[in-house]
Amino acid sequence: MQSFVKQSSNKICYMILPEGIKGELYDGLKGLSEKHGISIVVIEDVNWNDDLTPWPAVGVFKKAKPFGGKAAAFLNKLTHEIIPETERDLGIEDAERTLLGVSLSGLFAVWTAFNTDAFSNIISLSGSLWYDGFVEWMIEQTPSPQLKKICMLLGEKEKNAKEKRMATVEERSLAAADILKAKSLAAVSFELVEGTHFSPILPRMERAMMALEV
Repeated sequence: MQSFVKQSSNKICYMILPEGIKGELYDGLKGLSEKHGISIVVIEDVNWNDDLTPWPAVGVFKKAKPFGGKAAAFLNKLTHEIIPETERDLGIEDAERTLLGVSLSGLFAVWTAFNTDAFSNIISLSGSLWYDGFVEWMIEQTPSPQLKKICMLLGEKEKNAKEKRMATVEERSLAAADILKAKSLAAVSFELVEGTHFSPILPRMERAMMALEV
């Protein structure tokens, strides 16, 4: 079961959010939905470390379990089950879809740009683009021609992470944005914003929604 806020337009934003922030965001998401005239769907029942990673990798912290690399299976479920069922329930036809991800789901969102034609827009907030081999993988791939806009936001303090792999996030996010600008037909924006890893989150969501409307 997904949670959603419905609008009358055919615009719909699918969000994959860290478990700890979903509840506190509900009122804010309702406001975003109303202001921008877009239905918002928060996707539930996501195995964060497995479903959102493109291939297996070791965990980032001591004793952390490894990443499972099951993004392909989750994308199949998203495009063949979750999206059709959700849009049927909401009565939305000919949807203009946006996928918004945060942290590992921001990585997943960028990965989907190369693996499906289901979305018109991609938003990656504090995307984990430091992920092992990801930028190198992007160089060899072709983004979906259906994409219209890709918006990437990163906190200016995120590069100060103590974990060495995560500390490369700014450098590798800039590289990822350059690859997308060179290879994609979409309008691609990358911006450093105030704050740390996906915090504050609502201002970044608002900024990204505005970027899609420009």
